[in-house]
Amino acid sequence: MKISVIGLGKLGLCTAVCCARAGYETWGMDIRCEHIAMLEKGEMPFYEAGLEEEFKANRSRLNLTTDIAEAVRDSDISLIIVPTPSGEDGAFRNDYVESVLESMAPDLSEKNDFHVVDVVSTVMPGSCEGQFRPLLEKLTGKKIGADIGLAYNPEFIAIGSVIHNFLNPDLLLIGESDPVTGDMLEKMYSELCDNKPHIGRTSLVNAEIAKLSINCYCTMKISFANNLAALCERMDGADAAGIAGIIGKDSRIGEKYIKPGLGFGGPCFPRDNEAFINFINRVDGYAGLQQAVIDINNDQPERVVERILEAAPENAKIALLGQAYKPQTYLTERSQALDIAKTLAARGGYAELRVFDPLAKEEGPWTLSRSLDECVTDADIAAILTPWPEFFDSDWHSYLAEGGKILDLWK
Repeated sequence: MKISVIGLGKLGLCTAVCCARAGYETWGMDIRCEHIAMLEKGEMPFYEAGLEEEFKANRSRLNLTTDIAEAVRDSDISLIIVPTPSGEDGAFRNDYVESVLESMAPDLSEKNDFHVVDVVSTVMPGSCEGQFRPLLEKLTGKKIGADIGLAYNPEFIAIGSVIHNFLNPDLLLIGESDPVTGDMLEKMYSELCDNKPHIGRTSLVNAEIAKLSINCYCTMKISFANNLAALCERMDGADAAGIAGIIGKDSRIGEKYIKPGLGFGGPCFPRDNEAFINFINRVDGYAGLQQAVIDINNDQPERVVERILEAAPENAKIALLGQAYKPQTYLTERSQALDIAKTLAARGGYAELRVFDPLAKEEGPWTLSRSLDECVTDADIAAILTPWPEFFDSDWHSYLAEGGKILDLWK
């Protein structure tokens, strides 16, 4: 099989590189000419751990193009990985996906071989059957399931570890229009993955609901742990981190995501919750549980700001460690670490506010430090906001002011 990846953003480019790594002849297509020009020169348009090394190692099997006709014509499976931005009501919009399908249609209609159209972008439940299937059948004159395969195959990855997550998934979720489509994707992933993940093959709509459900369940665990922390702060001697470590050992619960800290942020979790609530409301369901997850999450920055100001002496020098929404990335989209810095800057009542992050460099009404040591030198309080590993080393503690305090939001 030959594979085309339509859309070379943060997930798409990594996916194309991993396909080439597995030995597949791969076409990476993007409409942004400058994006392709950078890649042709071997320059990465963004940072992602391991991407540049894998790109260079597998470049010979990766064909770059701005021509979707070439990508579709010369491949058997097309992975569509384009943005599905959120509307004002929280629902994902399918404009970009539909635009890709419309561009693919002329070449799909001329192909004699069975071609799989695999939507990887996160979409609202009902999109594949309600919008993508009728659109493809109308534009190509072909029948989904007989002449063309349609799949919904979302990934479960985290920015900063995309390649590792892609190659070592816990679960492969394949929503399929027909068994042949599912077989082709299962075969493709059997060559791609370094591990042997569980493969969940199901209907298109089941896969759409499952994708949102998994991410929203993860955030429910995060908010549960943070609500537990808020309760433990009101009880002398209670330790939320210790309690979370115990309950995570129960196999019915599991250790992942059940850890007190800042709330969830980034480009996926917040908007997935908003989209899930939109879906619940569409089918007249109960959205109270998911709304509580969001409410608890939104309360976290203010709680942390209060803790920092309570611990800081008068005219304090405050050091905030972290800006990115998680370690191993420069992204600050809906980052609670950045929200805390902005709230403190607006609140005032201290002598100086410094910020440091190994990758994120957002400027604002604070001093952006060049190093960890520079940020914490003579600081009266240092708050660990983003759990970068280096922040948990003790080497920098001696740089604090005499009597300086460390506020570890992750313990």
